[in-house]
Amino acid sequence: MIKRLKKYLTPGSHRRLKMKESEEATFRLMLGEIEVGRLGFKGGKWVYSYSEDFKETKGIKTLAGFPNIETTYISEELWPFFLSRIPSLSRERVKKLIEEEGIEENDLLALLSRFGKRTITNPFELLAVD
Repeated sequence: MIKRLKKYLTPGSHRRLKMKESEEATFRLMLGEIEVGRLGFKGGKWVYSYSEDFKETKGIKTLAGFPNIETTYISEELWPFFLSRIPSLSRERVKKLIEEEGIEENDLLALLSRFGKRTITNPFELLAVD
């Protein structure tokens, strides 16, 4: 039973998700009407920083893994906070959607754009910027 639960709760299949170094993307992380921050991918690196609106808003805690509101975070790997927004690719419903919409299983940008907008685990909304 625990093995089956882990299959749905852990993003093991996410390890093979990749971005091409030449790809670029920008996402706005929103909490209601407040832009919390921006997530971007450029030159093979992920970048996250808090927005000025968030810095000026009182009473909202920082995100797990991003404790300093003045820091620009940079990584070659997408942070778990964002990666966890993509459901397990082994779930039948997810497989079906990927196939129907013509999304490649290892295309991190397409999967994050498709599935990352909302999750049941947190109140944030991740919006792709065109």
